Amino acid sequence: MPLRGSPCSATLEGSRSFMQEFKLDKKFITLMKGCLVVFVAFLALGLALPFLPDEEKGNPNGTIIITIMCTVVFGFFTIFTWLTLKKLPYADVVTDKNGIWYKHLGKEQGLIPWGEISKVKERAYLQCLDLLGVQGNRLLRVEYQLIDFEVLRHILSENISTEGPEFNRSSFSKGMLYHLFYLVCVLGISALGWYVGANENPILGYGAMSVLAVFIIYEYVVTATEIKVSNDAFEIVYPVGKRIIKFSDVTDIQITDEFHKGNRIPEVWIISNKSKKPFKLKQLGVDSNILLAVLRKAIQA
Repeated sequence: MPLRGSPCSATLEGSRSFMQEFKLDKKFITLMKGCLVVFVAFLALGLALPFLPDEEKGNPNGTIIITIMCTVVFGFFTIFTWLTLKKLPYADVVTDKNGIWYKHLGKEQGLIPWGEISKVKERAYLQCLDLLGVQGNRLLRVEYQLIDFEVLRHILSENISTEGPEFNRSSFSKGMLYHLFYLVCVLGISALGWYVGANENPILGYGAMSVLAVFIIYEYVVTATEIKVSNDAFEIVYPVGKRIIKFSDVTDIQITDEFHKGNRIPEVWIISNKSKKPFKLKQLGVDSNILLAVLRKAIQA
């Protein structure tokens, strides 16, 4: 269900009926190689630290602790990046009306029929999607860094079954920790502002900290914390107030991505002809893929 009139709508519609290849972005491979060089350099520096001439006059115990920390931290990132780089040449995938497969395996050997995929699971920290079988086993991994990933995600949502208990839920909401986190942030910044203003710098304490607290409160207030699905409308709940969106007013429901420091953070948009801006739903205690399927099923029912 692409946005009407969007540049990719024709591509999305046409991609269902023919074979389409999705290749990994070469810029990401270059970035990972650069990261590997940096991690190895810091690892080598940490290991060499005890042998530097100036360190003999310093604190031996402190040097050893720093060396151990560098070895553990940068050693972990080095191994993780190296293992990731080994997998990247095999990340390209191909789809057609029958299913999806890794390009290097070929269709005859690697085809995974659409009917064998029971769930798409987000791996936000690993920046990928896992395609799971009926038993919960991973059948294939889809990297976010594939070129035209948005098209591929649309193909997955159109071809994978939406049956199961998780697709029959009528409400999704953020957990209590979300609200507690914002409360702690506001109280902590307010306390810090009061202390700095009273003892050090009134402008920084009472002024700058107050502005920061207001921004945090604003972000909290305008972010949807729950959505409820009824027979003819969506009810989107905010910390202050709620919005009712009738199914008849919805023109599109789609997944889009908010990019933060190069990472994709998927969120579901409900686009209504009664609002100039889309209603954005993210991190409501469920994968965006499942939330998208539930909202679409509600409208199509």
